[in-house]
Amino acid sequence: MGTVFDYIEWRGDLSFSQVPIGEVDNLIFSMLSYLDFKQMVHVSPKAKPVSFLLAAKRYMQARKKNPTQTLGVLFSPEFITLMTKAARSERFRGLYMTAYVNKISMNEQKQFSAVTFLIGEDEAFVAFRGTDDTLVGWKESFNMSLIGNIPAQREAVKYLESIASAFPDRRLYVGGHSKGGNLAVWASVKCSAETRARIATVYSNDGPGFSREFVSSDEYKEMRPKMKIFVPQSSFVGMLQEHEEGYDVIQSTQTGLLQHDALSWRIVGGSFIHLEGVTDECKIVSKTLKKWIQEMPPDERKRTLDSIYAVLSANGRTLTDFSNDKARLIKAWNTFDPETRKLIRKFIRLVVYNTKKNKIK
Repeated sequence: MGTVFDYIEWRGDLSFSQVPIGEVDNLIFSMLSYLDFKQMVHVSPKAKPVSFLLAAKRYMQARKKNPTQTLGVLFSPEFITLMTKAARSERFRGLYMTAYVNKISMNEQKQFSAVTFLIGEDEAFVAFRGTDDTLVGWKESFNMSLIGNIPAQREAVKYLESIASAFPDRRLYVGGHSKGGNLAVWASVKCSAETRARIATVYSNDGPGFSREFVSSDEYKEMRPKMKIFVPQSSFVGMLQEHEEGYDVIQSTQTGLLQHDALSWRIVGGSFIHLEGVTDECKIVSKTLKKWIQEMPPDERKRTLDSIYAVLSANGRTLTDFSNDKARLIKAWNTFDPETRKLIRKFIRLVVYNTKKNKIK
């Protein structure tokens, strides 16, 4: 029994031709997509791929030149440890990487990043990054959960189609963690019928769900048998919106919201440790959030999010900015107009009230 690091030790000497891509491999690819491979892996899928081992070496060399650079408040150095352990293993070191993109637009409120791993001669894993340290990334994630149809989702479809076109003979696997899991599902559903037919499996690792309209579509129902949706037992992010026909619940070494860190998910042999269901607390939070989303009119949701984002982005660009300077957060709160403060307090009261009520029930 262990985590992804133990899995690399257990399966590290077995190639993908010996043991096919599994659910834990998906998680490793998805978490590696959080690392910045700019200038190490080509943007165009038509350019020469770079070996994963070489990309990892280039990454570490870049860090030596700038040792004070951090991954941001959300990401621990374990992400780098995961990369170095995987790159040293026989299972992963022979892989190639291509098409690393990272697009951030304040005007479009877009944060999108993805990278593709080439496995042998016949397979490719398309990994979509989740929400990063940028405020615009978090704003877009809230837009996704509360409003839907965000720029990153549209970018994900274009990206997947570009990979399918560049590698027409490869079987495709698509996955991501958090928002990346949502993008993986969205792109796999919204891509062309030809591309959908080539997708072997779609993985969502604690990714938010979708609107009822989306999960009721014919394209979604067509792809649903190929989807593997994982959430930890105290999932918060993964319980947002709808996941048609359920999900697999995974055991974690962490508690509460910290279980969103997928590096804490427990593994035995080559698979996650699956549980019968999420915790009661998780069900309460999920029910409360869905009630809030249903009760709050769309225009009010959008106005609240836009107001909060406008103030926060004027005082910083990343979550790290606020964690390193608490005065920024105080200044931001003092800048909110009375109506926005009222809406924020209303949301907090609604969550507290419904959580207490649901616990009593």
